[in-house]
Amino acid sequence: MTRLPGRSQGLACLLYIAAAVPIAQAQTTYSETVLHNFALYPKPKGAEPGGLIRDPAGNLYGTAAGGAWNQGVVFRLDTAGRETVLHSFAGIEGVYPGESVARDEAGNLYGITTMGGTGGCQNLFNGCGVVFKLDPAGHETVLYNFTGGADGAYPQYGVVRDAAGNLYGTTSAGGAGGLGIVFKVDTAGHETVLHTFTGKGDGSYPNYLMLDGGYLYGTAGCGGVGDPCSWGTVYKLDLAGSYTVLYAFQGGADGRGPIGGVVRDANGNLYGTTEFGGTADQGLIFKIDPAGHETALHNFAGGAAGANPAGNLLRDAAGNLYGITVDGGTNDGDGLVFELDSAGNYTVLQIFTGTNGDFPETGVISDPAGNLYGTTVEGGGANLGVVFKLDTSGQETVLYSFPSGVDGVNPESAVALDAAGNIYGTTYQGGSNNLGVVYKVDATGHETLLHTFTGGDDGIWPMAGVTLGAGGNLYGTTYSGGASDKGIVYKLDASGQETVLHAFTGEADGGNPDAGVVLDAAGNLYGTTEYGGVGEGVIYKLSPTGQETVLYKFNGGYGNPSGVILDPAGNIYGTESYGLLYKLDTTGNFTVLYTFGGTDGQTPNGLALDSSGNLYGTTEGGGACPQPRGCGVVFKLDPVGNYSVLYTFAGGPDGRNPLGVVVLDAAGNLYGTTEYGGTSDRGVVFRVDTDGNETVLHNFLGAPDGNEPYAGVVFDPAGNLYGTTHLGGKQKEGTVFKLTPQ
Repeated sequence: MTRLPGRSQGLACLLYIAAAVPIAQAQTTYSETVLHNFALYPKPKGAEPGGLIRDPAGNLYGTAAGGAWNQGVVFRLDTAGRETVLHSFAGIEGVYPGESVARDEAGNLYGITTMGGTGGCQNLFNGCGVVFKLDPAGHETVLYNFTGGADGAYPQYGVVRDAAGNLYGTTSAGGAGGLGIVFKVDTAGHETVLHTFTGKGDGSYPNYLMLDGGYLYGTAGCGGVGDPCSWGTVYKLDLAGSYTVLYAFQGGADGRGPIGGVVRDANGNLYGTTEFGGTADQGLIFKIDPAGHETALHNFAGGAAGANPAGNLLRDAAGNLYGITVDGGTNDGDGLVFELDSAGNYTVLQIFTGTNGDFPETGVISDPAGNLYGTTVEGGGANLGVVFKLDTSGQETVLYSFPSGVDGVNPESAVALDAAGNIYGTTYQGGSNNLGVVYKVDATGHETLLHTFTGGDDGIWPMAGVTLGAGGNLYGTTYSGGASDKGIVYKLDASGQETVLHAFTGEADGGNPDAGVVLDAAGNLYGTTEYGGVGEGVIYKLSPTGQETVLYKFNGGYGNPSGVILDPAGNIYGTESYGLLYKLDTTGNFTVLYTFGGTDGQTPNGLALDSSGNLYGTTEGGGACPQPRGCGVVFKLDPVGNYSVLYTFAGGPDGRNPLGVVVLDAAGNLYGTTEYGGTSDRGVVFRVDTDGNETVLHNFLGAPDGNEPYAGVVFDPAGNLYGTTHLGGKQKEGTVFKLTPQ
């Protein structure tokens, strides 16, 4: 298989419809609608679950990644194994919920999110995390927004709740030294910092908390012996904030790096685990008595016996301890569930092998009958994690396997529209094989996958968009795949059935097409390849039955051509990335119409043609912009060869580095996109009028509406503009958007 290609010049020149809708546009204000957010293996039901709690009726509650916006969920699993997503997080209400939730008698759930909210942290979601309450109907209330200062930032491990309704937890950052805090949030949403970690004797980077007998108990993953990077501590904290280190790990036989919490027995002994250290440096189970003396109860040895415990321990009434290891077992180290009885006998209860789960991280809980419940962050049918039950005989039942949707990601191509307003396009990755899809999005934003590429003869990586033909047929190319792994030209009928019209060999017929095809009136297809011929690519023609004719082979320093367009007489026009604009007439004569020099543009993209024979396009670089490679231009070439720069991008609010094809309205205005620039440097949709004046119609912002619109726009009969962004949107994997004139 060939390498996955990067973006190639001209790949946005995927679709040229000679009859592109010539609607005059007088309006200068547009309203954007995101019709579809692409998601890498969308996880509407969640994925990678955290820890569980159980209500008196036997329902299980937990948190997971994924969700409607891929920013996390809180879920409930009933006793029949039916999952309900109680809440999907998005942005200012929090992003990425912590590893567990707490529940009150009325059924409200409480927890934290690691990011999001309205705090001041400068990250992808512009927030430092929140403390939230979720009522039984799934309505969220943000109780507190962390700001990233002395009040803490990035909580991870959930909260514990006292009888008065106060919530207690830890943050992994923030505080005076940036090493985390222990906090209290009261029922009115007021935060009190109970302890700020210094990274010295008290530890740093705190983990889970336990509330018992009016005291908080926990572990800190580092610090303890005078260095923020040392081996961690076990501590006690009263509710007034008086802090005591009960034990500081030395990093050797006594263990190092606790990443779970502790449990406490009636005599005041504490039990927990360290991820590393012990006799084999694979972690251990420890006991700390009220006098602060540590005993290593079990040393993990790796292999089938497990390694690297994590999460919280569970202790039953008989004094038996239960927990998980992230590594070890018999299937490439995918983790296990263990028991350490009160006499010190160690038993492996369950080894994870894949279909029954992989990589447990957050410990187990039990019901009154002694059954154990837990989660794994991978494994199951879609490899997105499971909820499992272990009965008292050690028999495992997978109660729920988190499912995946299938979607494309990172569209790089222009879209096509049919008369009913449906949108068609491709993504070069994503789908069930992560090798690209052909999709349809209807006018309401509902997506249908028409074809998922499998990596065999049907092709890999459709970098170009599709062209609509008679009867609802779609035509396109893939960069790789096919019999020789050099790409194909394909046809999809209205039912999604694929026919490979031509498989490139990489020899004289060309190889690796990174641009699409255009149709003539007789049903012949025309396109280009990046390689093959004599090494620099070819221009080809395919008959309706797939018979290929090579019309031209690039050589002599010319190559890497973009897609092509046709005039009414059948002449072919295109560009190549070394800086040429060319014509190939119907007798096979190749003519260089213009050579780009730098200030007039550099690295041209695809072309558009008006009824008078003028050619229009953009260049990715060049122009007068001070950037090293320039910011690009919009140009015109008239039928007698006079070249003019209509607009030079300055690289700021006006945009920079256009990659796609421009489209024209009836008045001669040009519309297109830039990859970067604009108010947020995430690209713009622009219009350039016949006098060379540019208007920015839309500035992309990134996470809400997309960024890096590579491929230009198309019109519908009402004057709406449609396109794609390569990245951004709610799932960060690209969007299909619509701009409506106001």
